[in-house]
Amino acid sequence: MSIDDLYDEHGRYKTNPKYREILKLDKMLTDANIPHECKKHFDGWQVFYPSNDNKMIMDAIEHFGSYGKDEDLLEIMGLLTDEEKQHDDVLGYLSAAEVFTRIKEHWENQGNKG
Repeated sequence: MSIDDLYDEHGRYKTNPKYREILKLDKMLTDANIPHECKKHFDGWQVFYPSNDNKMIMDAIEHFGSYGKDEDLLEIMGLLTDEEKQHDDVLGYLSAAEVFTRIKEHWENQGNKG
């Protein structure tokens, strides 16, 4: 693969079709009616889970620089446990189901109140 294979004719990153897990997360959140935004990010995707005032609670990414990309797994920032926060600001190698569980729990406990 050459560097030219990463870009389209407009100089933007091409989306890598091997990143499927992040799209599973988008669908799970959509099906559960949990507010979020899914957008292209580098050669992959970012799912943004906002607070009621549109600040980031958590985001999940899958692209060329994310932890877990080679295994089609996700990296998150936000909604980490206290123990996880002691090691890093992000956590990688998570499935869509694992990330969805964190978001759903937050949404049901506090995210959808006001």
